Amino acid sequence: MPPARLRFLAAALFVPSLALATASCGGPQVPPGGTPALSADVECPDPIGTIPRESCAEIADDFGSFDVSSSLKLAGASRGAEVRIEAIRAAADLAAKLKERRVALCESYNTCKTKPAEHAAEDQRLAGLMKELIDLWDARKFLNADDVVRFRAGVTKIAGKLDGTTAVPSADGGAPIVVKPAKKTVRGEALARIEGAGLKFAASDGNVTITSTAAGTHDALRAAAEELRGGGGRMRVRIFGSYTPSAAPLIAAGDELAIRFKYRATQAGELHVALRSLEDPDAVESTIVFRVAAGTGTESTTLTAAPGSSGFYVGIGARGAGNVEFDDVELVRQSAVIAAARAESASEPHLVSSCSTNKKKPLTGKASFLCESGDGDKLVLGQPKGHLYLALKTPAGERARIRTLSLEGGRSLDLNGKEDTELVIGLDGPGSTTIQSIELLPVGGD
Repeated sequence: MPPARLRFLAAALFVPSLALATASCGGPQVPPGGTPALSADVECPDPIGTIPRESCAEIADDFGSFDVSSSLKLAGASRGAEVRIEAIRAAADLAAKLKERRVALCESYNTCKTKPAEHAAEDQRLAGLMKELIDLWDARKFLNADDVVRFRAGVTKIAGKLDGTTAVPSADGGAPIVVKPAKKTVRGEALARIEGAGLKFAASDGNVTITSTAAGTHDALRAAAEELRGGGGRMRVRIFGSYTPSAAPLIAAGDELAIRFKYRATQAGELHVALRSLEDPDAVESTIVFRVAAGTGTESTTLTAAPGSSGFYVGIGARGAGNVEFDDVELVRQSAVIAAARAESASEPHLVSSCSTNKKKPLTGKASFLCESGDGDKLVLGQPKGHLYLALKTPAGERARIRTLSLEGGRSLDLNGKEDTELVIGLDGPGSTTIQSIELLPVGGD
């Protein structure tokens, strides 16, 4: 149910005349000679691309239409007011929480942190819960204590759907007791092994350790759909353990870096430098954009690898600037150059390039990198050679994948409990992982 429909429902409940007036006017009015304001597009990195911007203010208004202030005044003047007031306030608190969640979803979507399909699914879920709350309020009858108890139980049930909790009736007939669901835990040793060339398995104390000595992608463990099937709603599977790469990563969480480079652009455009991680390669917060004119120049910036993530690397690219040459690209930590791209040899440590070289008139030295403008990074410094991956797969295809160099604190994936979904844990390239356990619980149940 779209937010506009929510506003109509709320208005119909609390201000009937306003709802009728809105319906008879045929929708939003436009000033004479004017046009409705359109939301600006948001340019997100691939694979999201361009998305229409949501108005978080309008969404806040839509989800903020639930108003029980007049009912609280009436309840406060009647017999048995305390129980009624508590029930009404519980409904108001739930409405406020739904509004907060929906506005947060809007902000996450507008900053490219939530993919359109995930946004649409969560929007539908939150709108459905708000409709349930409005329908419950519309059907309320506070004629006696039992009516209030039933209404309060209904509010608790909806809150449970939002937070992944369940409601248990209290022994004294009061408000239901909210109980979080028990976690389902599967030890690593119990997961099905996917035997293959280049993999070694070892079990100890309920854990399982897998070691890969070869390049390429190796599926190693599987949790079958039967093990991940929950109550039909959105579920979260969390994986605990550790991962050890075959070689220490060039960039670690918490590192403060500087990058500097020379360039020559054939036309005006944008150059970008991004500190990416395997876990969130499309994040835009750590992307620095330089708007440049045609000609040569030098740029530099500082970057910080955020704690809590892993598998960091630096990407450099250009958009709308024609062919761009890069040279003397240096990645610096504590005044020491830890990686560079100078086009002086066929192979440079820690560098992956999709550019050709120009030796006729280089920016400096014997050659420069000649890169075509377009989406994606053209020069990549420090990308790890191997990693651990966690994937959710259904008969229709892969639903989600996390690439990481760390399981510290656990890593989580959300799945649709109505689909047959299996979890696959694997190694890309050489490395070793120890899987202690996986946990399954409803979203919001942690």
